[in-house]
Amino acid sequence: LPTADWVVFKDGMSLDSLVQEIGLPCVVKPCSAGSSIGVSIVYSKEELQNAIINAQEVDAGVIVEKMIKGREFSIGVMDGVPLPVIEIIPKQGFYDYKNKYQAGFTEEICPANLSEPDTKRVQELAVEVHKALRLGSYARIDFILGNNGDFVCLEANTLPGMTPMSLLPQEALAAGISYIELCDKIVRMALK
Repeated sequence: LPTADWVVFKDGMSLDSLVQEIGLPCVVKPCSAGSSIGVSIVYSKEELQNAIINAQEVDAGVIVEKMIKGREFSIGVMDGVPLPVIEIIPKQGFYDYKNKYQAGFTEEICPANLSEPDTKRVQELAVEVHKALRLGSYARIDFILGNNGDFVCLEANTLPGMTPMSLLPQEALAAGISYIELCDKIVRMALK
């Protein structure tokens, strides 16, 4: 599965070796957290140390990964079937906590403006990630479409947001599934 080059940070690791292996800019993030809390984009070795400390406040495990520049997409997978693709376009910076939860800070386009082959390709990748990680009845998988035309998996969201304006409900609505129907479907899948 396509992912950015990454390293799990271990105490005592040399910042120089991290920069040499992953390069700059890079992304520092807690291994298991949500809503982009503790995530930093790092442009210098000086910023790297603070970003690692910030991520460790959220989770002892920290990943440092190569930053892939491009367009960001998310695909919900329900019962092994991909939902329509949604594109995420923050008006400033990256899709961090503020941009996720402040109205008007991010444009979300669903279905995403992608060619049919690209749409099918990223939906198939989302299902592959879902299967590889042995996720439950539903999840949401995030990707970057790099400037080289390749989709790169950023993460799997095992408990995606469920407000009516969250990404998964928007994708379901684009597939003709109302919010109430979506909630009912998730409960019924859990009861199987």
